[in-house]
Amino acid sequence: MARLLVVWVGACPRAQKIAVAAAERNAWAHGLSQVTISAMAQQKIDNRRCDIALLVDAEAGERRASGRFVPERSSVEAYLFEALRLQRLNVTVVPFDAAVEPVVAELRALKPRLVFNLTECVDGDRRQDAAIAGLLDLLQIPYTGTGLSGLRLARDKALSKHIVADLGVGVPRYFVIPLRGPIRNPRVPYPLIVKPQFGDGSDEVRGNSLVKNERELVRRVRVLRRRVKAPLICEEFIEGCDLYVALLGSTPEVMPAVELVIGRRGRGAPEFASYKLKNDGAYRSRWRVRWRVAKLSRKLQRDVETASRAIFHALKLRDYGRVDYRLTPDGRLVFLEANANPDLHPHAMGNNVCFAGVTYGDALKRIIGAAQLRARRKKAGA
Repeated sequence: MARLLVVWVGACPRAQKIAVAAAERNAWAHGLSQVTISAMAQQKIDNRRCDIALLVDAEAGERRASGRFVPERSSVEAYLFEALRLQRLNVTVVPFDAAVEPVVAELRALKPRLVFNLTECVDGDRRQDAAIAGLLDLLQIPYTGTGLSGLRLARDKALSKHIVADLGVGVPRYFVIPLRGPIRNPRVPYPLIVKPQFGDGSDEVRGNSLVKNERELVRRVRVLRRRVKAPLICEEFIEGCDLYVALLGSTPEVMPAVELVIGRRGRGAPEFASYKLKNDGAYRSRWRVRWRVAKLSRKLQRDVETASRAIFHALKLRDYGRVDYRLTPDGRLVFLEANANPDLHPHAMGNNVCFAGVTYGDALKRIIGAAQLRARRKKAGA
């Protein structure tokens, strides 16, 4: 991998220009982009070490002429950047691109104390988020959130259900349909939810994802095979309400469960959390969708805490996560999926409802603190 020589200089403007020009000449010889070169050289001019490198998807913003990467306004990246700066941290936003050489060179030049990993995919492929974590491991740069193994386990909706079932937690009956071959239901009762096995954020989960017979199953599978070109999971639809349970820290602390409420019923009303429900504000307003802290009995609350903590460790989640359940009318808790590195937008699930009882800034501090503690233990050989 190409190495980049960047000379540190003091505050003299002429010396700074010479340093930048030298870095540019050296880097152009290795094929790095102008904006990456400028950002790296400028960081070496700054005599304060980078506390946090905020690693984001390249699509989350744009490079300015100065070389600075600016996240899109009102995005989770923008909110998190400002929240970290309010904590008096020196933060630099670094976009991740499939051409990893410039990313690696920029991270090495920054020498951040910690990477706050907000990446979700590589070139639109969500399954590659684990590869980014693996790269940070190779570079021996400490970072927040779940590592390579946990990202793979949580991403696989079939494997994660198998692991959770072994913990004694209820899961829906399910089967996997490969990318090619016959479409068969091995006697799992209808209705079924059909979705990508490795999806995220309710990708391709729509109203017609709920199929009530074999004819609808075949139709939906054929549509998804053309679009996602990946295995599909078909799981038993569980009647009840959606519960979302966030976890914070390395122990971790289990936060109060949050319930999805669909306030209006009728023909066409949502029956589950589809992509449209999560991303279309007008649609949520029409059906009076909101999130609120769930009112659970003491026993059920203990069950939620015990199950969520066990799932967190079994799936190798780290620092923070979210476990999604269905609570049946008769009080059974059924695991749906686990979310490693879930959405940290302050308005996710309403106004800071996801981490109920913890302010946005405090939640970020605890995530960072857990990652730093892990890094110190690793360095000490613990």
